[in-house]
Amino acid sequence: MHKLFVSPEDIIENTVTVSGADVEHLHALRVREGDKMAISDGVGICYDATVTEVRKNSVSFSLTDGHPFENEPKIDITVYCALLKGGSNEDVIKQAVELGANKIVFFSSSNCIAEKREKSEKYAKTARQAAMQSGRDRIPEVVGGVSFNEMIEGLRAADVSAFFHEKAENPFYDVVSSKKDPRSAAFAVGPEGGFTDKEADIAIENGIPVVSLGKRILRAVTAPLCALSVLSCVYDR
Repeated sequence: MHKLFVSPEDIIENTVTVSGADVEHLHALRVREGDKMAISDGVGICYDATVTEVRKNSVSFSLTDGHPFENEPKIDITVYCALLKGGSNEDVIKQAVELGANKIVFFSSSNCIAEKREKSEKYAKTARQAAMQSGRDRIPEVVGGVSFNEMIEGLRAADVSAFFHEKAENPFYDVVSSKKDPRSAAFAVGPEGGFTDKEADIAIENGIPVVSLGKRILRAVTAPLCALSVLSCVYDR
Protein backbone atom coordinates (compact mmCIF):
# COMPACT_ATOMS: atom_id res chain seq x y z
CA MET A 1 0.00 0.00 0.00
CA HIS A 2 1.34 3.43 -0.94
CA LYS A 3 2.12 5.83 1.90
CA LEU A 4 2.09 9.63 2.22
CA PHE A 5 3.39 11.91 4.97
CA VAL A 6 1.48 14.92 6.29
CA SER A 7 1.86 17.26 9.25
CA PRO A 8 -0.46 16.64 12.23
CA GLU A 9 -1.84 20.17 11.95
CA ASP A 10 -3.00 19.44 8.38
CA ILE A 11 -5.42 16.80 9.65
CA ILE A 12 -8.81 18.40 10.30
CA GLU A 13 -11.77 16.33 11.53
CA ASN A 14 -10.34 13.10 10.09
CA THR A 15 -9.71 14.61 6.67
CA VAL A 16 -6.57 15.89 4.99
CA THR A 17 -5.77 17.53 1.64
CA VAL A 18 -2.31 17.29 0.06
CA SER A 19 -0.77 19.50 -2.60
CA GLY A 20 2.56 20.23 -4.27
CA ALA A 21 4.97 17.41 -5.10
CA ASP A 22 2.74 14.83 -3.40
CA VAL A 23 -0.03 15.58 -5.91
CA GLU A 24 2.37 14.97 -8.79
CA HIS A 25 3.24 11.64 -7.20
CA LEU A 26 -0.44 10.73 -6.79
CA HIS A 27 -1.27 11.69 -10.36
CA ALA A 28 1.59 9.48 -11.53
CA LEU A 29 -0.02 6.63 -9.58
CA ARG A 30 -3.34 7.45 -11.31
CA VAL A 31 -5.27 7.56 -8.04
CA ARG A 32 -9.05 7.74 -8.22
CA GLU A 33 -11.82 8.42 -5.73
CA GLY A 34 -12.24 5.41 -3.47
CA ASP A 35 -8.60 4.30 -3.72
CA LYS A 36 -6.95 3.25 -0.45
CA MET A 37 -3.63 4.54 0.90
CA ALA A 38 -1.75 4.85 4.18
CA ILE A 39 -1.01 8.28 5.63
CA SER A 40 1.45 9.00 8.44
CA ASP A 41 1.54 12.14 10.54
CA GLY A 42 5.31 11.62 10.89
CA VAL A 43 5.05 11.81 14.68
CA GLY A 44 3.44 8.64 15.92
CA ILE A 45 0.18 7.79 14.16
CA CYS A 46 -0.62 6.13 10.82
CA TYR A 47 -4.07 6.15 9.26
CA ASP A 48 -5.97 4.14 6.71
CA ALA A 49 -6.95 6.70 4.08
CA THR A 50 -9.52 6.79 1.29
CA VAL A 51 -9.32 9.22 -1.62
CA THR A 52 -12.43 11.43 -1.57
CA GLU A 53 -11.60 13.99 -4.25
CA VAL A 54 -8.96 14.33 -6.97
CA ARG A 55 -8.24 17.76 -8.41
CA LYS A 56 -5.49 19.13 -10.61
CA ASN A 57 -3.55 20.72 -7.75
CA SER A 58 -4.74 18.76 -4.71
CA VAL A 59 -6.04 15.41 -3.50
CA SER A 60 -8.29 14.96 -0.46
CA PHE A 61 -8.61 11.96 1.86
CA SER A 62 -10.82 10.74 4.67
CA LEU A 63 -8.93 9.08 7.51
CA THR A 64 -9.92 6.12 9.67
CA ASP A 65 -8.34 3.61 12.05
CA GLY A 66 -5.44 5.65 13.41
CA HIS A 67 -2.85 3.37 14.98
CA PRO A 68 0.68 3.68 16.39
CA PHE A 69 3.70 3.20 14.13
CA GLU A 70 4.31 -0.43 13.19
CA ASN A 71 7.09 -0.29 10.59
CA GLU A 72 9.87 1.46 12.50
CA PRO A 73 12.95 -0.30 13.90
CA LYS A 74 13.01 -1.28 17.57
CA ILE A 75 16.18 0.75 18.23
CA ASP A 76 17.25 4.23 17.15
CA ILE A 77 19.96 3.83 14.47
CA THR A 78 22.25 6.61 13.27
CA VAL A 79 24.47 6.15 10.22
CA TYR A 80 27.57 8.35 10.12
CA CYS A 81 28.92 8.39 6.57
CA ALA A 82 31.94 10.32 5.32
CA LEU A 83 31.13 12.68 2.47
CA LEU A 84 31.28 10.79 -0.83
CA LYS A 85 31.72 11.94 -4.39
CA GLY A 86 29.13 12.17 -7.16
CA GLY A 87 25.65 10.94 -6.32
CA SER A 88 26.86 8.38 -3.79
CA ASN A 89 25.52 10.34 -0.82
CA GLU A 90 22.00 10.08 -2.24
CA ASP A 91 22.49 6.34 -2.77
CA VAL A 92 23.45 5.92 0.88
CA ILE A 93 20.37 7.87 1.98
CA LYS A 94 17.96 5.82 -0.12
CA GLN A 95 19.29 2.46 1.02
CA ALA A 96 19.78 3.46 4.65
CA VAL A 97 16.17 4.64 4.86
CA GLU A 98 14.96 1.35 3.38
CA LEU A 99 17.00 -0.63 5.90
CA GLY A 100 15.74 1.20 8.98
CA ALA A 101 18.14 4.06 9.76
CA ASN A 102 16.52 6.83 11.80
CA LYS A 103 19.21 9.39 11.05
CA ILE A 104 21.92 9.75 8.39
CA VAL A 105 24.79 12.13 9.16
CA PHE A 106 27.51 13.10 6.68
CA PHE A 107 30.88 14.19 8.05
CA SER A 108 34.35 15.21 6.89
CA SER A 109 37.45 13.05 7.26
CA SER A 110 41.03 13.10 6.02
CA ASN A 111 40.49 11.09 2.82
CA CYS A 112 37.27 12.80 1.70
CA ILE A 113 37.55 14.01 -1.90
CA ALA A 114 33.95 15.15 -2.26
CA GLU A 115 33.07 18.83 -2.37
CA LYS A 116 31.80 19.94 1.03
CA ARG A 117 28.62 21.54 -0.24
CA GLU A 118 25.38 21.57 1.68
CA LYS A 119 22.52 19.82 -0.11
CA SER A 120 20.06 19.76 2.79
CA GLU A 121 16.94 20.25 0.67
CA LYS A 122 17.94 17.59 -1.85
CA TYR A 123 18.91 15.12 0.89
CA ALA A 124 15.61 15.69 2.72
CA LYS A 125 13.67 15.08 -0.50
CA THR A 126 15.61 11.88 -1.15
CA ALA A 127 14.87 10.61 2.36
CA ARG A 128 11.17 11.47 2.03
CA GLN A 129 10.83 9.62 -1.29
CA ALA A 130 12.67 6.58 0.06
CA ALA A 131 10.44 6.54 3.15
CA MET A 132 7.31 6.66 1.00
CA GLN A 133 8.50 3.89 -1.30
CA SER A 134 9.64 1.59 1.50
CA GLY A 135 6.58 2.05 3.70
CA ARG A 136 8.37 3.74 6.60
CA ASP A 137 6.20 5.42 9.23
CA ARG A 138 8.63 8.26 9.80
CA ILE A 139 10.92 10.25 7.51
CA PRO A 140 14.50 9.83 8.76
CA GLU A 141 16.52 12.96 9.41
CA VAL A 142 19.52 13.77 7.19
CA VAL A 143 22.31 16.02 8.47
CA GLY A 144 25.20 17.23 6.34
CA GLY A 145 28.67 18.55 6.98
CA VAL A 146 29.52 17.79 10.61
CA SER A 147 33.14 17.55 11.70
CA PHE A 148 35.05 14.35 12.46
CA ASN A 149 35.09 15.23 16.16
CA GLU A 150 31.33 15.79 16.19
CA MET A 151 30.90 12.37 14.63
CA ILE A 152 33.05 10.82 17.37
CA GLU A 153 30.89 12.48 20.03
CA GLY A 154 27.79 11.06 18.36
CA LEU A 155 29.24 7.57 18.45
CA ARG A 156 30.13 7.94 22.13
CA ALA A 157 26.53 8.84 22.97
CA ALA A 158 25.04 5.64 21.48
CA ASP A 159 24.42 2.45 23.46
CA VAL A 160 26.07 0.44 20.68
CA SER A 161 28.74 2.05 18.51
CA ALA A 162 31.24 0.99 15.88
CA PHE A 163 33.99 2.53 13.77
CA PHE A 164 34.73 0.51 10.65
CA HIS A 165 38.34 0.15 9.55
CA GLU A 166 39.82 -2.23 6.99
CA LYS A 167 42.67 -3.24 9.30
CA ALA A 168 40.38 -4.11 12.21
CA GLU A 169 40.00 -7.75 13.24
CA ASN A 170 37.16 -7.59 15.78
CA PRO A 171 33.91 -8.54 13.94
CA PHE A 172 31.04 -6.06 14.06
CA TYR A 173 28.64 -8.90 14.81
CA ASP A 174 30.49 -9.74 18.04
CA VAL A 175 30.10 -6.16 19.28
CA VAL A 176 26.43 -6.01 18.35
CA SER A 177 25.45 -9.41 19.74
CA SER A 178 27.13 -8.68 23.09
CA LYS A 179 24.76 -5.77 23.82
CA LYS A 180 21.36 -6.73 25.17
CA ASP A 181 18.31 -4.52 24.59
CA PRO A 182 20.07 -1.28 23.61
CA ARG A 183 17.99 1.80 22.85
CA SER A 184 20.36 3.24 20.25
CA ALA A 185 23.09 2.24 17.83
CA ALA A 186 25.47 4.29 15.70
CA PHE A 187 28.32 3.46 13.36
CA ALA A 188 30.78 5.34 11.16
CA VAL A 189 31.80 4.49 7.61
CA GLY A 190 34.78 6.13 5.94
CA PRO A 191 35.12 7.73 2.47
CA GLU A 192 36.28 6.05 -0.73
CA GLY A 193 39.87 6.07 0.56
CA GLY A 194 38.91 4.73 3.98
CA PHE A 195 39.81 6.02 7.42
CA THR A 196 43.43 6.76 8.28
CA ASP A 197 45.22 4.89 11.07
CA LYS A 198 45.31 8.15 13.04
CA GLU A 199 41.52 8.46 12.80
CA ALA A 200 41.12 4.88 13.99
CA ASP A 201 43.38 5.69 16.96
CA ILE A 202 41.12 8.64 17.87
CA ALA A 203 38.13 6.30 17.91
CA ILE A 204 39.99 3.85 20.18
CA GLU A 205 41.04 6.66 22.53
CA ASN A 206 37.35 7.57 22.88
CA GLY A 207 36.32 4.03 23.77
CA ILE A 208 34.66 3.29 20.42
CA PRO A 209 35.10 -0.26 19.07
CA VAL A 210 37.09 -0.31 15.83
CA VAL A 211 35.64 -3.25 13.95
CA SER A 212 35.51 -5.20 10.70
CA LEU A 213 32.65 -6.08 8.37
CA GLY A 214 34.45 -9.13 7.03
CA LYS A 215 37.44 -10.27 5.03
CA ARG A 216 36.56 -8.33 1.87
CA ILE A 217 36.94 -4.57 1.44
CA LEU A 218 33.50 -3.03 0.88
CA ARG A 219 32.74 0.08 -1.12
CA ALA A 220 31.80 3.18 0.87
CA VAL A 221 28.18 2.88 -0.32
CA THR A 222 28.01 -0.85 0.47
CA ALA A 223 29.36 -0.83 4.03
CA PRO A 224 26.37 1.02 5.57
CA LEU A 225 24.00 -1.52 4.01
CA CYS A 226 25.96 -4.42 5.43
CA ALA A 227 26.06 -2.85 8.91
CA LEU A 228 22.34 -2.03 8.88
CA SER A 229 21.56 -5.60 7.84
CA VAL A 230 23.51 -6.95 10.81
CA LEU A 231 21.69 -4.59 13.21
CA SER A 232 18.35 -5.60 11.73
CA CYS A 233 19.06 -9.30 12.11
CA VAL A 234 20.14 -8.94 15.75
CA TYR A 235 17.75 -6.31 17.12
CA ASP A 236 14.77 -5.89 14.79
CA ARG A 237 13.23 -9.36 14.84
